[in-house]
This record gives sequence, C-alpha cells and structure tokens, in this order.
Amino acid sequence: MSLIARPSVPNDGVAWVTGASSGIGLALTRRLVSQGWRVAVTARRAEALAALAAESPGQIAVFAADVSNTEAMAAAANAIETQFGPIALAVLNAGVYLPVDSRRPDPALFRQTFEVNLMGVANALAPLVPAMLARGQGQVLIVSSATGFGGMPTAAAYGASKAALINMAETLRIELDPLGIRVQVATPGFVETPAQDDNGFPKPFMISPDRAARYMTDGMASKAVEISFPRRFTWMLKVLYALPKRVYIPMVRKQTGWDGPNPDWPK
Repeated sequence: MSLIARPSVPNDGVAWVTGASSGIGLALTRRLVSQGWRVAVTARRAEALAALAAESPGQIAVFAADVSNTEAMAAAANAIETQFGPIALAVLNAGVYLPVDSRRPDPALFRQTFEVNLMGVANALAPLVPAMLARGQGQVLIVSSATGFGGMPTAAAYGASKAALINMAETLRIELDPLGIRVQVATPGFVETPAQDDNGFPKPFMISPDRAARYMTDGMASKAVEISFPRRFTWMLKVLYALPKRVYIPMVRKQTGWDGPNPDWPK
C-alpha cells in the first residue's frame, strides 16, 4: 500500500496547538502564525492564551480546555471546526512533568501524568481523526520526549507516558497515512521550560523553545516520521539505549549522579 498523506498547508484549514500557554506550545504558535497559519490554541490558562491571541488579532483564537477532560476536548474541537475553520494541522503538545521518588511511588502522580500526557492526546484524537478522515487529509504531530527512549531518574511516570506516545504515534502512522492523515512524533531533548525546574540532574544541550519550534516546523514539512532534536543529543541517547540494559543502566545512573546514596532527593 502506497503512502499518500502529505504535509498540511495554511490553505487546507487551521492549526490547533494544545499546551499553547507556555514553553514549546507558545513558541510554536508564534512560528506557525509567522508562516501564515491561523491557529486555535488550547490550554487551561485562559488568561495566558488571551494574551497570546492579542499578539496576532484574527490569527489566533482561544479555545481553553483541560486536555484530560474528554468532553471538554470534544467540545473544543467542535467549536474550532464550526467557529474558526477545519483543523488541518494538530500539534498535541500539552504535557506535565511530575517527578516520582521511586523509594515512595505515588499512584496519584502516575495517574495524573498519564491523564494529561497520554489521555490528553487520546482525547484530542477522538474528535479530530474522524473530521480529518471525512476530508481525506490532515496532519497530526504528537509531542513526546527523548525521555521516552529509556529510563531516566525521577521520570518513572513521565518517561513511561512519553514512551507510550511514541508507540501510539507509530501505530497511527501505520494505519492513517494511507488514508491521507500524516502522523508524526516529536522527541525533543531538554528544552528551557518550567518543567525542567523539577529535574535535579544535568541537562546537556539545552535549547530554547524558539529553537525547538523551528525544528518542529521544519520537521512537519518533511517526510520524517520522528522529529528528534537536537540531533547530537537525541542520537547519543538512541545509541546509549541500544546497548544491553546491564550496560546502559549503570551508565545512565553515573551520568545523572544517581550512582551513590542520595538521601536528599528530591532537591
């Protein structure tokens, strides 16, 4: 079966960005507007979204919602389609990082992480995919993380949710690409966002949200299935995690400072 899905362009409709109130989502919204897109933005913080929309009147429309709420996301998608325009491009970016102390695993942290990071994407896809299928065209970028490649200290919940998103995106690509919907996954390394404040270990090759947005828009215009950046860092991780687990786990432990007692965790 041939692959026929193509990248979406502004003439196809509007873009939808979740998690647009800060970090990558905020920078990506601005970049999409600069490329001619009209962008619907979603997050819980309506005030922050309104301030963003005020930067580009008529180009950015606010549809505030909690991505973990199935009904709210269905209503947001319907409102975008009826009030703003058909969704041709969706960047499902909303996420949360809740560090887990593995000595005292808290199910609530895992539940909240998966409700936002994984179910938040599923809640957007549920109304989005049928609408795109009806038009025979669309593009979806699921924002995962390089943390999804393998284990990382404090990321027992976050990394698991991001690994699930990588698998989800690959499955959707297999099934939806022949039907005209291009599905991609982004696996960024460390990006300067508030979530990084909760990571106590070294963060090499940190990049700005603006640079991350450039990588993502360039990748969305390409044939890539996975948009991984910055490549020097993410490909080092891919090589590391390709090693036998008995080799890479001690290496990760040492590189992140987890190779000795750490009674003060988390700092």
